[in-house]
Amino acid sequence: MSKISLEVSKISLEVANRRIESWEKRFEKRFGKAYLYLAYHAAFPLALTPDILYRLWANFQQDIHGEVLGIPWVAVADLLLSSLCDEVGHELYEMDLAVRNVLLKLLQEDEKFGQQRINELSDFLLEYVRQRLQNDDPDIKDLAQAQQWTALAYTQPWKAARELALAFSKLDFNNKAELIRIVSLTEIFAQPLAEFDPLLSYARGMGKLARGNLEAATVQFGKILEGGNKIRVAGVDLPIPEKIKANFPEQFKKLTNHKNTLKRSRFFSPVFPSVLALGILGMLIGGNIVYFLFKTESIRNSSCTKDTYSLNDRISLGEEILLKQQDTNPDKEAGVQAFLEGNCLLAIDKFNSSRQANPTDPETLIYLNNAKARQQAEHVKIAVSVPIGTNPNIAKEMLRGVAQAQDEVNKSGGINGKALEVAIANDDNDPIEAVQLATRFGNDTSILAVVGHNSSNASLAAAPVYQKDGLVMISPTSYVQNLTSIGNYIFRTAPSVKSIADSVSNDAIKIAGKTNFLICVDYQGIDNQSFNNEFVKAIKAAGSQINSTECDISARDFNPSAVISQAVRSGANALVLGVYVDKIKQGLAVVQSNQGQLTVFGSPTLFTDETLKEGRGINGLIISAPWYPAAFPYNIFPQKAQELWGATVSWRTATAYDATLAIIAGLQRTNKRDELQKVLHSPDFSVDGATGKIQFLASGDRKDNPIFLVKVQQIPGTDKYEFVPIQP
Repeated sequence: MSKISLEVSKISLEVANRRIESWEKRFEKRFGKAYLYLAYHAAFPLALTPDILYRLWANFQQDIHGEVLGIPWVAVADLLLSSLCDEVGHELYEMDLAVRNVLLKLLQEDEKFGQQRINELSDFLLEYVRQRLQNDDPDIKDLAQAQQWTALAYTQPWKAARELALAFSKLDFNNKAELIRIVSLTEIFAQPLAEFDPLLSYARGMGKLARGNLEAATVQFGKILEGGNKIRVAGVDLPIPEKIKANFPEQFKKLTNHKNTLKRSRFFSPVFPSVLALGILGMLIGGNIVYFLFKTESIRNSSCTKDTYSLNDRISLGEEILLKQQDTNPDKEAGVQAFLEGNCLLAIDKFNSSRQANPTDPETLIYLNNAKARQQAEHVKIAVSVPIGTNPNIAKEMLRGVAQAQDEVNKSGGINGKALEVAIANDDNDPIEAVQLATRFGNDTSILAVVGHNSSNASLAAAPVYQKDGLVMISPTSYVQNLTSIGNYIFRTAPSVKSIADSVSNDAIKIAGKTNFLICVDYQGIDNQSFNNEFVKAIKAAGSQINSTECDISARDFNPSAVISQAVRSGANALVLGVYVDKIKQGLAVVQSNQGQLTVFGSPTLFTDETLKEGRGINGLIISAPWYPAAFPYNIFPQKAQELWGATVSWRTATAYDATLAIIAGLQRTNKRDELQKVLHSPDFSVDGATGKIQFLASGDRKDNPIFLVKVQQIPGTDKYEFVPIQP
């Protein structure tokens, strides 16, 4: 595959419009605007191959409103062979820049697509090139990098400008071919990067210099130097060629004189070795230089170990905010920016300030500890996957447990002297996203274990990937019965659905005396199907009966009031509720429709602040849970959590804390993936956690996993509710 030509537009805007109109009219009678819509999407990548265009066709068959576009598959070949595309290499095509710009403008202005589709195309392209960025073939790698910058330019222009600035900063100016390639790329992105005029002027100046036109290059550099002696774009200092410096003698003479003065200074003499060991900061005050001493370690460790981050990729170590809905403030944004730029000292300062403003935000605490970990030569990395996009409150509950365990171990010296770093991922409780994240975690050999996922749907989908790649996964919240049977790398600190069903049925039958159970389940949730099956077994084994009334919460025509009335008429005296984590509101609607007619028992899914906020109609709801604050009287976890977060925490925080604690204890013995699962399975492995002693059975389930029952109860004298334990 040859490199893309990266030429500036060869045709006029008028010609570009004529070509597009001709393309549209050619197929309009048979397919309407379908062919034009494909051209819109094809304009987004910098270069096209049959593979990428077929993927665009397959992935974007609907507009942002869900309406089918009706693009036939033959449109792919028709487009590549049309006048809109030029073949620049074997199975490599590009659109003229003018044509691309017109099509992208039409895409953005069309109400069927707009900026939302641009964002979706950016996500698609970033994912498409991810593996290709590591390719050994330099041509493939260069093209992938250019495609990556394209995706960023239209959605994250600051990031794209920074990437291009970094590329310039690392260039060998004698390599004119590579220099012109980066210059041409920058010119192609001139429209989306219009706000970064210094970068564009710099690129034009470097392009003219590479072509031997020193006079024109000097004019370009003159526009951006403006009396200064450096050019800074998106946090990157761009190198200035010596030939250009020679044409601005006054500006660079000052800098040279300053450096020479420092070299002649007495503070560089052997007389002051102890001062040099500490470091010096000088200020001119009242004609006298006042020197402040500080440890050189602060200078040496002010920079983070930098990675090449991919933003908007659902994973972050601290380079972007994932919890955007509720937990964003100026200090957190500044901390993220500093982390992205590799300034650990500033990132730590800003994350600390953000913690003071919002102490309940777990993402900030994780990023703070990650920035501190990056200051060390070595650190240990794990990942956590939570449903930030679809259920941010539950995501935060889980993240608090991980953050608390990370904070504690790092403050106590780390894992065998190495700080723990945590990558946060957003899977939206979506099985497809969970699989994609699991694949990325499996391919990233620096990640030694994963805490997650939240929903059983996501965990069941991702578990085979972790098993295949030999990466330990510990779910703190998935209780579907067959999860751990997938393989020996799959563990959980959440109880199994069988233990939950046994606990609830035991209380309902033996203590509450219930004999006829209406079971309402969201059948779209795999764990709820499992819950239904296990509960039916437990009820029948105890000699009670299941009411024949069908109650499927996920049914389109579901009417909770009608279902409950029918069940009461047929003798039901108890209701068992199993809902998917993203359907809590629908589950609570059933409880409120019940109006106290049936005693209601629920799964741990309903143990959330969202349940308590519903208030009226839920009083008396009985829920099973693996933990509550007073469950373990002598355990200091609740007290530490209260001090750290300034609030009480949930069972998800406790089980996520225990999952992270188990991984930490395992990594104290080994930092190898395959050995870690053996350590966790070992009979002599145990660690004291929030929910008691953590040990794992051969299956990967938690040994002696406790289950408690709590009841929703109104706080006397208020309109608020709380979970109160039911004493056995």
